[in-house]
Amino acid sequence: MRFFRTIHFLSLDVVLGAVSLHMMFYHALLHVWPSWEYDALLGISVFLIYGIDRQIDNLTLGASDELHVFHAQNQRKLLSILLALSCVNVYLLYRVELAVIRSGLVLILIVGGYWLAWTNGFFTWIWGIKEIFTSLIYCAGVLLPTFLAGGFHFVWGMALFLLALLNLCLFTWIDVGGNRRFLQLLIWASGAWLMLMCLSGFQLDVCVILLLIWGIHTGIYYFSPRKHMRPWAEWAFASPLIYILCNL
Repeated sequence: MRFFRTIHFLSLDVVLGAVSLHMMFYHALLHVWPSWEYDALLGISVFLIYGIDRQIDNLTLGASDELHVFHAQNQRKLLSILLALSCVNVYLLYRVELAVIRSGLVLILIVGGYWLAWTNGFFTWIWGIKEIFTSLIYCAGVLLPTFLAGGFHFVWGMALFLLALLNLCLFTWIDVGGNRRFLQLLIWASGAWLMLMCLSGFQLDVCVILLLIWGIHTGIYYFSPRKHMRPWAEWAFASPLIYILCNL
């Protein structure tokens, strides 16, 4: 259990989920696997964003829970890892198309603006607004290579956004409370969207994977709405590994 807790504290479960979702959507829409450079760039970038995010939290709010205490206690080691991975990402940028670099820079500026808005209290004026912006950034990062390759589909993009938003809103509500009616509406709206995808003839195996993620999150909300269940919800986003293994 300590091993899996460390994996969660390092956000490696989030990294695995983002990369596997990216690979599934890319293959399902373009019928080829993305290059390893795309996978590595995305995985490292997600790790960097979450790692820097924890450090910003500790600087502005202090270490308020086990996760942030872990990052505070291992700050020097983690900052060294973040610096080394930043250098790796710079190298990887030389190996991808110019369009990816330009789009990535735009996304970095958006993330920077997001952090600035967060530290200045912009997200406190209405419940759920932080989760909406975070979900949009997450979806943009996961789907960017697919979009640039000409394979983006709005319906699948909206499905990923709703699932990411459900995950974030669920655990914000568990952690600090909030708008329960909005969360219930989001559960049923996202479920209805996924069922509509299935009935409309979208690729069934992808729909089943997305419904599995939705089912895990919904099950946690109804049967065990406690903070210790969060790692299981994060691992749910690695469900596309099933698709990947079945299509190798």
